[in-house]
Amino acid sequence: MSLAASLGAVIRRLAQVVGIILIFSVVGPLTFATLVLLLVVGFGAPLLQLLLAFVVHGALFTTAAVAGWLLTIAMLMGSLPPYIVAGGIFASVAVYAGMNALWTAWLAVAVGIIGVLVLGSIAIPHGWSFIIVPNIQSARQALASFAVLATLAILPTTVCWRLAQPLSRGMVAT
Repeated sequence: MSLAASLGAVIRRLAQVVGIILIFSVVGPLTFATLVLLLVVGFGAPLLQLLLAFVVHGALFTTAAVAGWLLTIAMLMGSLPPYIVAGGIFASVAVYAGMNALWTAWLAVAVGIIGVLVLGSIAIPHGWSFIIVPNIQSARQALASFAVLATLAILPTTVCWRLAQPLSRGMVAT
């Protein structure tokens, strides 16, 4: 194989890895934030209807809109680090080892979540950093946080995996 063909294969694989990481970094947090927002709205709708009976409509809708935007931004910022890590892990495994199964993506996201939780147990959050790195104080809290986050991450990870399939299947001969 010529040097140009080898260099082309290396560049193609690197482009695949970068593409998969970008998919996980953009689609993962957006889907995660949307899912959490839908859950909050779904469970909060009865409470909102009750409040509408006692509060002026305009003030409540403004407050709900601001709260919704803040929740969305917090979810985007909080889910970005695990999805970047997961994208890197999944991209490397899918492109270089050929293991692009859905369980591989789920495992990569689990590793990303564990990484953020471990960082949260070591690092002391300051100011806004609590959004990105949670303040984990016990093993029980870490386990509960992992269970909730991993459960919520199943759907966004599946969407990322599905969108990354064309890139992860395009194995390049070496």
